Amino acid sequence: MKYLIENPNVIREIMNLIEEIKKEPAKFPRKLIYLAGGWPQDPPPKLLKETIINILNDEKKFLRSVQYGPTRGLTETIETIVVYEREIFNRKVEPDNIFIGNGSTELTFSLINSVLDDEHEIILTRPHYLNYLRQTILATSPAVKVKYWNLIKNNEYYPSLDELQSLITDKTVLIILSSPGNPDARILDDETYRGIIEIAKDKGVLVINDIAYRGFWYSRKPEYFSKEIEENEIIICTFSKELRIPGLRMAYILCNNEEILKRMEVIEQTINLCPNSFSQLIIAELLGKRDNLKIISEFIEKGRLLYKKVSEFTYENVKDLEGVFALKPEAGFYVFFNHEKIEKNSKKFCNDLLIKKQVALAPGYDFGLDGWTRLSFSLAVLTPEYIKEGITRIKEFIEEEKSVKEIL
Repeated sequence: MKYLIENPNVIREIMNLIEEIKKEPAKFPRKLIYLAGGWPQDPPPKLLKETIINILNDEKKFLRSVQYGPTRGLTETIETIVVYEREIFNRKVEPDNIFIGNGSTELTFSLINSVLDDEHEIILTRPHYLNYLRQTILATSPAVKVKYWNLIKNNEYYPSLDELQSLITDKTVLIILSSPGNPDARILDDETYRGIIEIAKDKGVLVINDIAYRGFWYSRKPEYFSKEIEENEIIICTFSKELRIPGLRMAYILCNNEEILKRMEVIEQTINLCPNSFSQLIIAELLGKRDNLKIISEFIEKGRLLYKKVSEFTYENVKDLEGVFALKPEAGFYVFFNHEKIEKNSKKFCNDLLIKKQVALAPGYDFGLDGWTRLSFSLAVLTPEYIKEGITRIKEFIEEEKSVKEIL
C-alpha cells in the first residue's frame, strides 16, 4: 500500500489537472480535448434499455435482481455466456469453466491473489495495461519480483519468444498478456501466441490473456479468439467494450483449472460475496434470446468497422506529426506513439500539453514505457473532428517546443 501511495497513478494526476481546468476555465484559453480515457463513446445496443425495463416490470425477475447470488455467477447468466461465446466468437466453453465478476479489473486482482505469493516471480509485457503492476503489488507486496518482456524494439512491435524464455525461472508462476494490447493496440500473431502457451506449459507457468478488445480487430482476427482454453491458460473477457456498458461492471474469466477457480471463489467471497445480480440478469435477458444474439452480432460487427475507420483516420494524422513515430493500431481504442525526439519524459510531455493546449492524453510511463504516449480515439468515434482538433493542437505544441529548444 505504501508503494501505491508514494507512486500514484500518473493518469489520476492528469485527471486532477483536468479538474482544475473545469473549475477555473477562465485560466485556460481553450476548451478541453479529452483523449486519455479508454471507454467507448457510442451507445450500447438499443435492446439494452428495453431489457432493463422488462426486468423492472417483471416482479419475479426484479426481486431476483436485488438478491444475493452464487459467488461464481447466476446459473442463467453462465449458460447464456456459453451460448454467447459459441455463437458470437465460435469458442466452445463449458459452464464449469466460467467465473463471473464485477468487471475485469476485479477479476484480474482476484486471479493475481489466487496464484501469487511473495517468493514468486511474474512476467508483464512492456508496455502493459497500467493496473497489472499495481494490482500485483497490492495483492502481494513489492517483494514479488516483476520481470518485463519487451514487445517494442526500435519503434517496432517485435515480441521475441527467446527473450520471454530467458526471463522464466523456477520461481516464475504467471505471465500476463493483453492481446489485443492496451496501450499498444497490437495483436500477438497466432504462432507467437501458441509459442507463449507452449513455453509456459513446459515451465509450469500460467498465462492470463486479457482480451477486452477482441471485438475491435482491424487487420486480422487471430485463431486464439476462438480456440478452446488450455489448462495453463486463463482468458479474461468483458462486456464493457463489446456491448458499450462499462458502468454495468460485467466480466468473466474462462478457465479449466478447477483449483484456481476454487481459490478465486474464496477470494471473491471475501471481497464482495457475489457479482451484481441486476447486471447479470440484464446480460442473461439481453443475450438469452437467439433473435437478440443476431442483433448483437450485427452490432459488434458494425461497431468494429466504425472503430477501424476512425483508427485509420487517427493514425494517419498522428504519424504525420514531426518528431513522432506511431504504431499502426491493429485493434482496440488507441494510437500509441513515441515522442522522445521532442520530450523523453512522457509525464512531462502530457502535463505540458494539457496546460498549454488543453489536450489530455495518457503518458506511457504508467504503461511501463516512458517516451511514449497513448491517444484514445474511442472517446470520439462519432465525432472525429474532435480528434482532428486535438491532433492539430498537439502539432502546435510540438512546433512550439521545437522552437524553444532551438532558441536554447
